[in-house]
Amino acid sequence: MGNLIWHEYSRLVAVTSSVYAVWSGFFGLFYRKFFWDFVGGTLRDPGGLQAPPSAALFITLIIKVPVIPIFAMLLGIIILCIELPLPAIKSMSLYRSLAIRPVLLLFQFFLCILYYQGTNAAIWSLIAAGCYTRAIMLGETMKEAKENRGRRESLEIEHYDILSKLQSSFDNALKTGDLLFFPSTVERHTEADVEYQIRLCPALQNKPALPTPHFDQKEKVKFDPFAPPYNANLLVGELTDEESKEEFIILLNKYAVIPRHFLLVTKEFKSQSSPLMPPELVQSYLLLVAAQKQGHKFFGFYNCKSPIGECLTLLPLRYLSIQVAITAEPVNSGEDGPPIELLARRTRLEHQDRPFSLTQLPYASHTYRFPSHLPTYAPEHLESLLADAFLQLLDLTISTIRHDPDYPTGSPSYNVILTLEHLHLIPRKLENYVLAESGDKLSVNALGYAGMLLVKSAEEFEVVKRETVGKILRGVGLASVHELQVEGTAQEAPLAGL
Repeated sequence: MGNLIWHEYSRLVAVTSSVYAVWSGFFGLFYRKFFWDFVGGTLRDPGGLQAPPSAALFITLIIKVPVIPIFAMLLGIIILCIELPLPAIKSMSLYRSLAIRPVLLLFQFFLCILYYQGTNAAIWSLIAAGCYTRAIMLGETMKEAKENRGRRESLEIEHYDILSKLQSSFDNALKTGDLLFFPSTVERHTEADVEYQIRLCPALQNKPALPTPHFDQKEKVKFDPFAPPYNANLLVGELTDEESKEEFIILLNKYAVIPRHFLLVTKEFKSQSSPLMPPELVQSYLLLVAAQKQGHKFFGFYNCKSPIGECLTLLPLRYLSIQVAITAEPVNSGEDGPPIELLARRTRLEHQDRPFSLTQLPYASHTYRFPSHLPTYAPEHLESLLADAFLQLLDLTISTIRHDPDYPTGSPSYNVILTLEHLHLIPRKLENYVLAESGDKLSVNALGYAGMLLVKSAEEFEVVKRETVGKILRGVGLASVHELQVEGTAQEAPLAGL
């Protein structure tokens, strides 16, 4: 005979006891009786057994208002949802924890033992709790917990190791001259209760000119920093997505304004105008989780641009020979996230699983709030949630673009901002904003929509403040049609090129 697996046996007993609890709670609504009324009770004729005055509280909660049977029934349903797991619960640490089970079963025991119909449920709940306790004492672990823990630990170690090398790789690349760092200062600027960060970097005026981007994949390009062989001093590491087996590299930004600014790049060539795929979202998020565990506050962003019209060069390094360059950079010391994240965090939601718009902003934006326990999700469930959130926001983004009659023809352009708590998509139609006062062009990418504009001179900084950040971002973005989208209007013009 084989060995008894205590937690598997306990699960069967717990299911039995919880079914009893639900059934007994239902009957307890119609046939109300305090089980312990015989202790100190009085037998009357007529009237039968009458509970003593000391049991008045239980008489109220069981007979007059059946609160205890209702609670027992609800708790039984909760335990059944854990033991016969719903898909959403199976991905949670709650399902993989043995310790929580005896606690819930003991609560069920104390509730069911108080009313007449719940005695069987109480007895079996106590037995199940005892068996789970025995399983914990023997050090048993659920199969799903073992598999998931192994996968999570493997993933976390891989991403953790890459981020651990980030600072030393940055210092070495700076020392060898393969990386150019441009010092900058950050000024706070508040508009309409939004505190923007304007980064002043005069050294960028001397930044080396970059080659003209090429959109024809077949055309030969003399040098592509995202194609092998990679610059060894800029290469931090490599990642492989567990589900799709897609491969990525981590490269330092050659022209860094912020220390440790890096890019997650696909090894396979893909168009920069295509949407993010699930593996890219998962790997980006796992890097943010690993950074948080190291005490760093990172966020990622991606610039999806149309290869036609003015939205020509939105990639941070302006090379178009890759599909994805999701950049992640540390937030300033003491910050909890970029300005757009602080704004999203203050927004109160009626429905936590639906996209919403930051109506305080003067331009269209679409945001999705993640579940608080998302970093603990198994890889396949993490991918499913991130992909679903992205598709919902992308649908709203395209809907917003369709409402703009002056939008350029071609594929839609938008910016993506990813944090541990939210995913943001902001539609746009221009790359540059022409400052009315000076006539200069100000380049705005996803960092600008995160609330972190970059200027190259003190004069430009003052012009931006007078022009207002909100007006600049609205100038390259689109008007919000959130109210129309909430109403579910179908009066949308088709988007050219889609």
